[in-house]
Amino acid sequence: MPHVPQDILDRLAALEREVRQLRGRAQIRPALTEILNGDVRVGEGGQLIVSAPGGVRHLTVGHINTFYGEREYGVFIRRRDGSQAISVWNGQDPDEPQVLRISDAQGNPLVVEDVAGGGLYRPWLPLPELANEDVSTWPETTGTLWTTVEQGNAFLQHPRISALISLAGTGNARLLIDDQVILTNAGTIQDTAAVPNYEFGMSVNIKVQARASTTAGTVRVKTRYLYGVGSPG
Repeated sequence: MPHVPQDILDRLAALEREVRQLRGRAQIRPALTEILNGDVRVGEGGQLIVSAPGGVRHLTVGHINTFYGEREYGVFIRRRDGSQAISVWNGQDPDEPQVLRISDAQGNPLVVEDVAGGGLYRPWLPLPELANEDVSTWPETTGTLWTTVEQGNAFLQHPRISALISLAGTGNARLLIDDQVILTNAGTIQDTAAVPNYEFGMSVNIKVQARASTTAGTVRVKTRYLYGVGSPG
């Protein structure tokens, strides 16, 4: 038997160990609990589904079934009872743009976009009350001190208020939230201002005040609209 140097035998043994380690690692499936610096692609008719033990599909993203017998790509988010919460899909006509829907637990649509005309399909929003153009019927004051001529209460859902308040006569008008002035002008007010100490859902008192410029004058005002609006940006 020819002599084999010991260093070669050691190298062969080390190579055998490395081969065994590589074989073992190749058979180990890595845990798919993280995605780092990469993408997950679901295509060719597949779906990404998150299901509860009871079978409710809380999240479905991908190629979903429709009422018209075909399939389309869309998104469903469901509550634990299986009722639909948010969806983006068509469901009735494959040629229409997909509709964004937000539904309550009973399935009633709370927010639905108008894919034909743009904007909202639901909810229906009230338009401002139309004002009587007979200025003599508007709330008025002859005082030169600030006098409340219109007043009301509201629950706020926006951090700012946009107002249009018409003024007739010579004087000033101003808008107050909880007795803090947010808008004022010598003439018609058409502007937007922040709500002082705003909190979502807060109840506030709203006042429109006016004052005449002279003791012999009369100033009349009429609120055309008040809208809650979002932050500037």
